[in-house]
Order: sequence, then structure tokens, then C-alpha cells
Amino acid sequence: MNETFLPAATLQRMRMVFMGALLVCLCSCMQEQHADQGSTFHKGLQRDAWRTLSSYDEAVLKHRETFRREIPPTYWDLGIQRLHPVKVYTHRGNLVVVQSVTDGVEHGKYIDLPVARFHPVSAWFSNKHVVNGFVFRPARGTAVFNFTRTAVREYSRK
Repeated sequence: MNETFLPAATLQRMRMVFMGALLVCLCSCMQEQHADQGSTFHKGLQRDAWRTLSSYDEAVLKHRETFRREIPPTYWDLGIQRLHPVKVYTHRGNLVVVQSVTDGVEHGKYIDLPVARFHPVSAWFSNKHVVNGFVFRPARGTAVFNFTRTAVREYSRK
């Protein structure tokens, strides 16, 4: 008898053990995944911005609000309220928290969300990266920028 040959019953048992282990592994992977407690999105202004947008979007979807770019104070998360905003609005999927307006120039926090189609670039020494009147500077916190925004000139056709 060949010593490398295993009887059919042993192969069947090994196959069942392997399938059981695979099933346990797949079931554990499919359980509800919680946010990584160490991730930057789990805490801070990025989370607060997401909650603000989510609550406002939910109100719009349930027809309690009509869609507009500026988000009413009712939907501001506590972290956003702590910034004492003058107004809050969206820009390309991100949240803009205007903290002051001086001579038509807005100042405040621009919170970059990972799902947005636009991600700002900060420019310390020049206005090289001006986007729609925004100039970004790094701020404290991940994905949070200080910004200034001059009024974007509307061009009319003549």
C-alpha cells in the first residue's frame, strides 16, 4: 500500500473541516463593521460635517425641506455650532463653515469629505491654487482648511 495515499474517509473529513473553517471565516467577515476608533473620520470636524450633511439630506429626501445650497442652522451638528458660523453651505460635496464676512470676503473653515469630488490644495505663499474664489490654508485637524473666499464674479451675456 502506498503511504502517501489517504483513504477516502480521511479526505472527506479534511474537506469538511476545511469547508467549516472557511464558513466561519466568511461569516465573521460579513458581520457588521464598526468605524475604526482610530480613524480620523470617526472623530472631529469631518465627522460633524458628515452628520450635518446627512441630517439635511435626510430632511430634503423626506420633503421636510426644499433643497438649497445653504444649510439651515437646525441641521448643524454640535461640532459645527461650536465654530459660531455665520452660515454653512456646500461646495462640490464638501462643507463650508463661514465664520465671518468682511468687505464681501468670507473667512472660515472648509471641511473636506472623503466622498466629495473636489479636494482642496493649500497654498501658503501664493494664490496659485484659487478655486471659485477660495484660497485654502492648513488648519488644525485632518481634512480641515482655513479659507478666504472673494466673491465670484458672475458674467452676464450681452
